[in-house]
Amino acid sequence: MALNLKDPEALSAALRLMRTRIAEHAPRLAFEQILLEPMAAAPLAELIVGIKRENDFGLALVIGAGGVLVELLKDSRSLLLPTTEGAIRQALLSLRSATLLQGFRGRPEADLEALVAAIGAVADYACEHAGQLLELDVNPLLVGAQGTVAVDALIRLGQA
Repeated sequence: MALNLKDPEALSAALRLMRTRIAEHAPRLAFEQILLEPMAAAPLAELIVGIKRENDFGLALVIGAGGVLVELLKDSRSLLLPTTEGAIRQALLSLRSATLLQGFRGRPEADLEALVAAIGAVADYACEHAGQLLELDVNPLLVGAQGTVAVDALIRLGQA
């Protein structure tokens, strides 16, 4: 991964370095494609959104403070699936870190509608793939004043 590539020369240099490192550490690995994305703006908050299996209850949606704060704050809520946008919104606003979504210290308010929609899409995906979904984690989900961006995600499918 390369960050803050400001011009074509920086991109070319980063690609050369990646090719060199891959050739050194994984010489048989084909390096044919790259994924290039714009840098995400500094977020108002970082969340974690995950799906876990609860014995005897089925799938649960877990929402909480994300990024580096996951272990530090231990601030999360769980909702059994299927769920509603109203329940997702209520869970978000009940987090101890919810203040970050509500214009903390003069910062803008988070785009709560986009956030609820993004989390709802994760919940819908989980319900649609319940028989195959082994694990799903989005961390961090960057929350901004205009939208959300999933920076890292893991989905494992198999026989659930």
